[in-house]
Amino acid sequence: MATMRYHDGQDVRLGDVASFGAHDTCRVVVLIDEQAAVEGYIADEWAYLGGGCVLFAHDAGLVHYPADTLGDDVGVSLLERA
Repeated sequence: MATMRYHDGQDVRLGDVASFGAHDTCRVVVLIDEQAAVEGYIADEWAYLGGGCVLFAHDAGLVHYPADTLGDDVGVSLLERA
């Protein structure tokens, strides 16, 4: 299992707050490969996606990123560690 990283190379951690596009923010709520989730979410319920992470963005709702794609999205940048 590879460590997920933001575009700038920092590790993605459960509970991180990040930018989501130009005007939204998100929180990392599930790390599927690590079978870890913040309170209110169950990691096993997301296993069918095959890996990656789930973000909750205030405007967009729940968004899944496969492990190899989050680092390509310059619109998702770490703002605050959990």
